[in-house]
Amino acid sequence: MAVLKTTRGAQWPLVAEFTLNFDDTMLNTSGVSKDFGATTVAETNSFDIINLPYGAVVIGGDVVAETVFDTAGWDITVGDSTTADRYLGATDRKAAGRTALVPTGYVSDGAAIRISVQCDDACTTGKATIRVLYTIRNRTNEAQPN
Repeated sequence: MAVLKTTRGAQWPLVAEFTLNFDDTMLNTSGVSKDFGATTVAETNSFDIINLPYGAVVIGGDVVAETVFDTAGWDITVGDSTTADRYLGATDRKAAGRTALVPTGYVSDGAAIRISVQCDDACTTGKATIRVLYTIRNRTNEAQPN
């Protein structure tokens, strides 16, 4: 049995961001180049957008629609390869505004943050930023004196 001691250090939260425009293209998880505003109801595309290090714990974040997506619905889900909606279930983010991620306390196995996007029809405008705040277990940025 280990003898525990008082923590004498602290770490800063790390922040990673991914910004997309409706007409930006990226390889989806199937290796096909798709844009973020042309998917249809019959098609959901998933993209690995932020690489998390092993041992990372998501402590917060959000999806911010900076420019309105001009579609009947622009749904986004935020998770990883194991659980598609680990941090945010399918949410319509076509209107400008912010939706908070829901941290779960999950300790990352090194899988990337993955978004899944589905549009009701093709977009001609729209911009969003996905922001993830996380810590890494056993990391110290500030040492406190004894």
